[in-house]
Amino acid sequence: MNLESRILDGKPAGYCSSSEGEEDDFKVVNDEDEHQANVMKRMGPSSNTGAKGVLNEFKAFREQTRLAYESRNQKLIEQAKKGMMVGSKEERERAQKEDAEDEEDFEMTLEGLKAKRLREMRKIAANRVIEMTDKKQYSDAVDGSSEYLLCVLIYEPDSEDCEYLTRIIKILAADHSKTKFVRATSTLLEMSVAFKTNGVPCLQFYSHGNLIGNFVKVSSILGQDYDTKKLTKFLRGHHINLVAGGYATDSENETEEDD
Repeated sequence: MNLESRILDGKPAGYCSSSEGEEDDFKVVNDEDEHQANVMKRMGPSSNTGAKGVLNEFKAFREQTRLAYESRNQKLIEQAKKGMMVGSKEERERAQKEDAEDEEDFEMTLEGLKAKRLREMRKIAANRVIEMTDKKQYSDAVDGSSEYLLCVLIYEPDSEDCEYLTRIIKILAADHSKTKFVRATSTLLEMSVAFKTNGVPCLQFYSHGNLIGNFVKVSSILGQDYDTKKLTKFLRGHHINLVAGGYATDSENETEEDD
């Protein structure tokens, strides 16, 4: 069984070739994530990437805040029309204080987003993700996974989805010393044209040489705007613990969620 067959036949796999001689002919494989039925169709562009990310996030927050503010004002107007704006001095002062706090929170949000993005950029710059340069290096990393949890990102250059996941993985690599993060192109691993087009970005996890996590077309599973928190939660739901660097049982997952 070649590497691509192992990925596609692994659990959960995104799709599998209907015949060895026809790379572009696929049949869908159902799995618990239910994204696989549309994995060939959902190829939307990524968003909130690069230097414009923090501005996009702030614009979205500002729009949500504006709508909430307008909705609250409309309710106050309606209450005033009905003669319902009768309250104690204490209640009016409390309302004014809440308004002032809301405005302060709004002003601090952009600074908070900038600080968060700066921390992320520093982690990305640290670049603790190892780039595989040949298949032997990949095999050696898998064989060595008895000493660590191995995360493999299979990607294609010039793919926005792959670049986005690379950014997420670099941030995670800076925070999880017990997990080894590596990256390899689908060309290096001799994947088919169809896999390069429809299977990336793909995440694999190995422990003690065994494939314990296999997620084809991650952007179709998590959507376009996922972050490190969402990916970590998803992996934990599949018993992959980046903090401990290994497989997590149900009881261990429950304990971590309680914490």
